Amino acid sequence: MFKNGSLRCLDIKTLPLLHFFTEKTSFFKNIHDLRGRTYFQTELPAKERHKMNYVPGTTSLIDDIDKKHLVLLRDGRTLIGYLRSIDQFANLVFHQTVERIHVGKKFGDIPRGIFIVRGENVVLLGEIDVDKACDTVLQQVSIEEILEEQRLQQQAKQETEKVKKQVLKDRGLSVPKADNLDEY
Repeated sequence: MFKNGSLRCLDIKTLPLLHFFTEKTSFFKNIHDLRGRTYFQTELPAKERHKMNYVPGTTSLIDDIDKKHLVLLRDGRTLIGYLRSIDQFANLVFHQTVERIHVGKKFGDIPRGIFIVRGENVVLLGEIDVDKACDTVLQQVSIEEILEEQRLQQQAKQETEKVKKQVLKDRGLSVPKADNLDEY
């Protein structure tokens, strides 16, 4: 779970994902980007509203150093580790990092060690409350098993994409390559 009820995002494209998180869970008090803008805020009691002082920019992450965090990257990977360092570009250095892979109701952790994340690749960053008991319905499996499950899931996805592309081609439509969609 994310500690202190806050979640930070770096990309305006993540708002639908943020709404998913806020609808599925009730422990978020607010969601900010690193420019200090608030995208979502629940109604807080008056005595807690004064605690909402927020420092804009990556300076707000200084208080989070040496705490356990979950990071969602633009390529879809999820990393969990201890935040050790940040810079003015929101580049992050994590220690004792694991890459968590989710497939269905199973997950596996791949140890990655020290991990440097370029700031522009961060979609979500949230502190994990290590004191809170984990009430997940997910089942942890071995690395080999989760990698095999992921491979099968990716093959199935490629097959469905191939069928969709063929159907669109038969109807005279074309689909742009994914490489071109990320350019801005």
